[in-house]
Amino acid sequence: MKIFFAFVLVLLVGCSSDLDIMQDYPSVPVVYAVINPYDSVHYVRVGKTFKIHKKEDFLTLNNDSLQYDNVEVFLYGKVGDSITWVQQFNETRMDKEDGFFKVDDFQVFQLDNHLPIKWSGQDRYYYGKPDIDSLILEVRIHDMNLITRAAARVLWATKIIAYKSKNLFFVYGSKPSVFALPSTGETQGREFSVVYRQVELSVHFKEYYENDSAVKKISWMRNTGWDDNAYFIYPERFFDPMMSLLPSNDTILARRLDSIDITLITPSRFFNNYWFIRENWDEQDRPPYSNFDNSYGMFITIAKGELTGMTLNWQSLDSLCNGYDYKKMKFMKW
Repeated sequence: MKIFFAFVLVLLVGCSSDLDIMQDYPSVPVVYAVINPYDSVHYVRVGKTFKIHKKEDFLTLNNDSLQYDNVEVFLYGKVGDSITWVQQFNETRMDKEDGFFKVDDFQVFQLDNHLPIKWSGQDRYYYGKPDIDSLILEVRIHDMNLITRAAARVLWATKIIAYKSKNLFFVYGSKPSVFALPSTGETQGREFSVVYRQVELSVHFKEYYENDSAVKKISWMRNTGWDDNAYFIYPERFFDPMMSLLPSNDTILARRLDSIDITLITPSRFFNNYWFIRENWDEQDRPPYSNFDNSYGMFITIAKGELTGMTLNWQSLDSLCNGYDYKKMKFMKW
């Protein structure tokens, strides 16, 4: 038996230059869409799987390798089992940052208007409750006479919680500012400890030089550090990232803090399940991440909460300007 296996191995190795195991490999649609129902512009990327024989083939991929010729993309608003409206995307071309794939090799479909969703109870701290409960993304690939669909909940964020004040950041004290999206309209997914959420902090400030000044902004994102369903603003989560992003420059005489923005994002359950698998399937074959029928890919919705124009309370501002660890950033109170 060992001799037989050795013979088969030698046969396969010896014939490898003549055997193309990918020759009849069928192309499969690949669709990606992350839709925030609160946004005014929405994008869907459509492509297909392709075969390569060596790594260098990536450099010579043409459009036919990555896309179809005749595709239509639709988005349906749904309440229960009833469709209430339909929107059609337009095919477009978009620039993207350089990366592993070519810049212009993807079909992108764009919808550049607000979705016809009505929200009840909107104000600065509450995005309201939508009048539909889910979205259906439908991609019609006429090249293959194939239709692929996926569904995602329309998430809704309740109030963005900020203890003490909704206009000030409290970085010190027994109760620093804490933010959360406590409800999204659906259950969170598998293990709560690995559910994906993202917080982005942006700081607007002004730099002063001897004969000039400049308006600046720095931003950073975190998807870890959540305490249950809350994100607390401690000094090491606010001042330390600021310090790491501000380069030392002897020409800067002083900086003045203008305002702070915070954005919270949480995705629908399918992405939470994907995140759970990513965190817990180390060194194993992972299942395909797709919620589409007849294709690969991912369609998710997100809930996004944003507060802008916030400032530091006096104790936190004093620590930023005069604290031993942070005064090197040259912030002044005026």
